[in-house]
Amino acid sequence: MNASETNNALGRNNTRRAGQGDAEAPFITRPAMSDGPRTAPERKNMASGSLNALLANKLLAALPGEDFAHLLPHLEPVTLVAGAELYQFNSGIHFAYFPETAVISQLHILGDGNTAEAAMIGREGVVGLSAVFNAPQPNYLTRVLIAGSALKIGIETLKREFGRGRVLQQVLLAYTGARMAQLSQRAVCSGRHKLGARLCCWLLLLQDRAGEDPLKLTHDVIAAHLGMRRAGITEHANALRDADVISYSRGLLRVLDRQRLEAAACECYQMVGRPAPQAIGGTT
Repeated sequence: MNASETNNALGRNNTRRAGQGDAEAPFITRPAMSDGPRTAPERKNMASGSLNALLANKLLAALPGEDFAHLLPHLEPVTLVAGAELYQFNSGIHFAYFPETAVISQLHILGDGNTAEAAMIGREGVVGLSAVFNAPQPNYLTRVLIAGSALKIGIETLKREFGRGRVLQQVLLAYTGARMAQLSQRAVCSGRHKLGARLCCWLLLLQDRAGEDPLKLTHDVIAAHLGMRRAGITEHANALRDADVISYSRGLLRVLDRQRLEAAACECYQMVGRPAPQAIGGTT
């Protein structure tokens, strides 16, 4: 589901640029606009139907209508800008983000100033869970890797809905378990697997979250996320391009032969690829 469809589904439009001075304003918000008065029962029926099945975010799409109806009034569509940091250090986490088409990375900063990606979150997940669980604020960067749409919700609201103990709680706990498994596997991957195989795995994970459209990436960005030198990324990316596995031109990368890319990836893709939690009630 693209950003336009999300806005229509949630009854929002008229974009505006968020204030530049805000600590958490790396996005364009879409204020609500009513298309006519509705009674409370009508609004509830709209929310409790299959509206969330239209969403790309798999966590929200997995919720039964009644559970989603509690969240709907509090979900705000935003368009996240590539390179923006969602949270500032020592400023607290006030919002969670359910990505739709955007992809978000969590990056650790090393002592020498270099970075390495710990996790990649897209439409299969949510960003901001540490605040829901009252954990200390993370000491890593939460940065938008691929620009796109997301649904934003206040942390206190999400904590309240989580505390109700319904399906939302089950979905978020299942996703948390999947995320922990990903973190462990990627830590092993960084220490044991060769760069070429890791690059293929990373591109597959990214495409799963961003979709089939060309990915706006530079070799510098890829190197920063894999914690490697740009020269090594360029060498392996050129080899994939020369073999017609990917195309790469002017900062746009497209996967041409996914089957061969999977064959060249390390085993970690089969371990952590497509990490959506087990569906509740058979919905994926």
